[in-house]
Amino acid sequence: MLSIPDIKSGSLRRIVRDDTSSSLQFDTVNEAFKDFKSSVSTVVESNVNLLKEIPLHYKLHFEDLKEYLESQIVEDLSKDLLFEQAIEISRYARNMYESMDSYFHKIFNFHQELKEQLYAEMFSISKMFLNSDLPTLFMNAIGESLLTEMDYLDIFDKEIQKERFDLIRYRSNRPKFKKVCERHNLWVRKFDEIRERMERERVKLIWYVDFNNSEDLNEVFKEKTIKMSLLKNSTLFDLIFRLQEQTQKMANLNSSKIEFLSFLKQKPDEGTRTLLRVIQILDQQEGTT
Repeated sequence: MLSIPDIKSGSLRRIVRDDTSSSLQFDTVNEAFKDFKSSVSTVVESNVNLLKEIPLHYKLHFEDLKEYLESQIVEDLSKDLLFEQAIEISRYARNMYESMDSYFHKIFNFHQELKEQLYAEMFSISKMFLNSDLPTLFMNAIGESLLTEMDYLDIFDKEIQKERFDLIRYRSNRPKFKKVCERHNLWVRKFDEIRERMERERVKLIWYVDFNNSEDLNEVFKEKTIKMSLLKNSTLFDLIFRLQEQTQKMANLNSSKIEFLSFLKQKPDEGTRTLLRVIQILDQQEGTT
């Protein structure tokens, strides 16, 4: 069971960082592999491109934010052990025939840590929301997105456990071993495409709210009062609906992959129950105003 995480300023995921899963490849040991430095560069480039899609209405300017983000991402990732683990696991996944044991030794603990991070992000967004006059729809959209991503990690682990047996069984049969990897990639590729879109929409929504409530760069990603008056309603709700759309697509994919939904619909743990109770109270308050 995941316990209630510490709510820390800035613990909400602030950047797009594709490290949820890696394609299983039979043997690409001779291909160029992205080291830590080049992986960081890819993350920086992806986030700068996303920044171009954020409407900035007030104090902050694109070039200033771009420079700030670039330096912040490099600094954050240099201390991010999960990011280092993702690179290591990706290296194993690129040569499963030789590195299968190392891959399975790491992947499940890695996903557990990712889920704990997603829970911490959920509580950080609740803290941000409670210090704002944002509509409940904002928190619901981000919370549902985070829960849907956690569902995907559960599905991935469940599926990779099944595939693991086939990989072990066919380890002495290279053509069949390779086909197991290829079948894995067929379904994962489709899921990752939608998951990435969902994550990008989630980060865009958070950025839009945060950046347009920051007087200067010193307030970016810092704890502060969030005011709707500093946002455009049409832009905010458009971003919310776009996130909801991608989350629903991801949820539909999740449902299509599992035989029974019961293992995803267990009683919420202590952390989730607390969050849901906060939402219920806020809904009741809105209904009486």
